[in-house]
Amino acid sequence: MLTLSPGSTCDVCAEEYGPLCQPHSIPCGHVLCRNCCKNIVEKTPSRLQTVCPFCREQFASDSVRLIRTDFTTSGYSTPRFIPGSGCDDEMISDAFSRKVNSALSADGGRTRSEVRRLEDKVAKVAAKKCSVEEVSTLHRELDNWLKFTADPTYAGQMSSLHLSALLLRAILVNHVAHSEASKLSKSVEADLKARLDDSEAANGKLDSENKKCKLKYEARSSECQSLRSELSRFKALSSTLGTSSASASASAASDARRATSVSPTPTVGHGTSSSSHNPAVTPLSRFTSTHSRSMSAQMRSVTPSPTSSRSYTPAPPSITRTYTPAPPSRAKTPGPSSHYAHHAPAQSPPVTPTAPPRTRRMSLSNPFGSSASAAPKISRSTSEEKPDMHHMHERWTPPARSASRAAIY
Repeated sequence: MLTLSPGSTCDVCAEEYGPLCQPHSIPCGHVLCRNCCKNIVEKTPSRLQTVCPFCREQFASDSVRLIRTDFTTSGYSTPRFIPGSGCDDEMISDAFSRKVNSALSADGGRTRSEVRRLEDKVAKVAAKKCSVEEVSTLHRELDNWLKFTADPTYAGQMSSLHLSALLLRAILVNHVAHSEASKLSKSVEADLKARLDDSEAANGKLDSENKKCKLKYEARSSECQSLRSELSRFKALSSTLGTSSASASASAASDARRATSVSPTPTVGHGTSSSSHNPAVTPLSRFTSTHSRSMSAQMRSVTPSPTSSRSYTPAPPSITRTYTPAPPSRAKTPGPSSHYAHHAPAQSPPVTPTAPPRTRRMSLSNPFGSSASAAPKISRSTSEEKPDMHHMHERWTPPARSASRAAIY
């Protein structure tokens, strides 16, 4: 607190400092009254900087500071005139005005001290790094004092407090906005991190699935390759089997045609016939027919196709007539035939019934189960008719001389 002595005046305008003319300080340290500072700033051209009238140091209007002064102990600095004996009324009025001024100065001193205390708090908060609670507490105190305790007569002195309150409020608003922005950014960052983790997990799953699919594809491709090779092998085998089966079927068809080309012995009825339509059967012709029948049975060994074995039962042979050989007749000289000789029926020998031959069976078996390319053989069971046929061959075979002689006649 600065205490002014009587006679303290401004160095520029020489006006005495008082409650209505308070001293102000500029950055260089010189003290001027407010009116002088204001005049210097206003009268300086805009192209030049405001300077101190004593040291020529530059300063701005914002850098001018009010010097707090206690006027309670300083008293009046102007000399007082001692009234004469005839001026009692003037003395009374002067004493009364002095008391009023002292009362006003005492009240103003308390207000100034409160303003100074609040300004000191604001300066401390601005000088150091404080917490949000301290700033909010000081802002609340300034608002309460300015609303309920401030004297309107000292509005000029409290302008700095209004500015300090607004500054503190701006600091608090900025802090709240910054905190909300930081919270929002943290939440967004956490959300993005979670999404990034999810995407990385999904990417890992997709990579694993891709690897599995690649392994499956390789397995399927190898399997397809093996199947293709096996299919080509089967095609080659089927082509070889097709040629062999075609040759076997062709041979079987030729054998079947050859077997069916041999016709069976024609059957002869039991009734009597004329000599012109039923010629006599000689032993040689009968032997020939019997021999052809046996040969046709022997020629039926056909190479079958590679199928299951089956039994072949030929149709029963027809009943043949047996003739008793007539006694040799005397050779005659042929003469003219007569009408009666031509129409006379020939006497045929009696027909002796013969038992029907037994049915022969031919069985086809495939002895080579493993080798399909080898031609199967036909195995035939021995028929009981074979000895009889052999005996018949021996019985009816005529001698060579008689055959040649019969051919001559």
